[in-house]
Amino acid sequence: MADDRRTDDANHSDAEDGDREDQDSQKDHGSTDGDGPDTDDGEPEDDRTAKEKVSGWLETPKHRVIAIIAVVVVIALVIGAIVWWSQARKWQSTENAYIRGPVARLSPGVSGNVTQVFVVDNQIVRAGQPLAAISVGSYEVALRQAEAEVATAQAQVQQSQAALVTARAQVRQAAATARARDAEAIAADRDYRRYASLSAGAVAEAQRDRARASAQSAVETARAADETTRAQEARIGQAVADIAAARARVKQAEAALANARLRRGDAMVVAPISGRVTQFDIEPGDYLAPGQPLAAIVGPARWVEANFKEDQLRLMRRGQAVEITIAAWSDFELAGYIDSFQAGSGAQFSALPPQNATGNWVKTVQRVPVKIRFREHAFREFPAKADVVPGLSVTASVRVMP
Repeated sequence: MADDRRTDDANHSDAEDGDREDQDSQKDHGSTDGDGPDTDDGEPEDDRTAKEKVSGWLETPKHRVIAIIAVVVVIALVIGAIVWWSQARKWQSTENAYIRGPVARLSPGVSGNVTQVFVVDNQIVRAGQPLAAISVGSYEVALRQAEAEVATAQAQVQQSQAALVTARAQVRQAAATARARDAEAIAADRDYRRYASLSAGAVAEAQRDRARASAQSAVETARAADETTRAQEARIGQAVADIAAARARVKQAEAALANARLRRGDAMVVAPISGRVTQFDIEPGDYLAPGQPLAAIVGPARWVEANFKEDQLRLMRRGQAVEITIAAWSDFELAGYIDSFQAGSGAQFSALPPQNATGNWVKTVQRVPVKIRFREHAFREFPAKADVVPGLSVTASVRVMP
């Protein structure tokens, strides 16, 4: 019995040894044959088609859910792209836009030392408020001298008018005298003619001679009176001319007085508009000269200057609605409208306009400044303390299609 069990164990061991030898031989044959069923990684090759692979992949519930989600996402993206394109084509936008406002740049009209300063930098002022005072000594003297010249010229006018009145009175007197002398000459001539008509015995020759002499003397006296009248009339013309010259001197003196007052007034620098003073760095004692930059006042009015590309202007018109977003307050959208277009591109009005008549010409898309005004109540919901100053960057979107 024990012998039989040992025999069976030996046979089973021999069989296992044979199986291992058969497997080793098969491996040797598989490594030498190029068309063996095994792959490089030892796994069997999957010869199914792509459709069969997808079908097999979708048989798993988890994979089916992933596929459905992917399809829904793709459809949503397509629909979103269509909606975005349909809305985006109605707008033209640019980020090359900035807040603008009225800026009054001040400079003194006269030279002198600053005596007083009434404001500080970044202070809010109203129109006509004094900012600084310049010494006025020399301008005060010039003002007084101009006032004296005006008074002198006005006195000369009055004097010339008095001379005119005197000349007219003298003319009237000379005319009356001339008329009297004319009457006397006529009477003397009549007497002489009467004596001359009588016979030689009726009137003495001496008496006739006296009558002739009286007539001649009366004629000469009348002529002299006429000459005196004409001379007095000439004095009237001279008096009138003197009055005109005196009045001209008055106007000249008044112009000099106005200029003196203007220069005296320029010694006080005032704000031309209401707004905020900026770039103001003046202290008492500083010397100022005409044309020297003194300060700038930024007014409260605001608008947007948006520089659109030339190919964006095709559908833009005045009055079109604009949505404005200031970069510093991107949460607030402000309403505006197109006010006007600049008559030329920005490059055309630059310090050095482009000269394109060259051999190495390269086309560059130009930008045209578009002026955009805010709606009346655009800042109603805006933060009350927000300081919207010129120079801030904005994004402007113009609705060019309904």
